[in-house]
Amino acid sequence: MAKRTRRKVHNPATKYRMSIKKRGSLNPMYGKHHSKETIEKIRKKLLEHWGSIVID
Repeated sequence: MAKRTRRKVHNPATKYRMSIKKRGSLNPMYGKHHSKETIEKIRKKLLEHWGSIVID
C-alpha cells in the first residue's frame, strides 16, 4: 500500500471554522493549568529531544 507523502491542506473556510471551534471557553484547556508534575515531564522530554539534535 502506498504511503501518503503530503499532508492534507485545508482551505481557508475550513481553517476558519476549526479556529472558531477552539476559541475561548470552547478550548479544552481554557481556564486550566498544567500541574508541576506535567510541566516537569514536558521539560524533561524537550531537553531530551533538543539534546539529541546535532548542530554542525
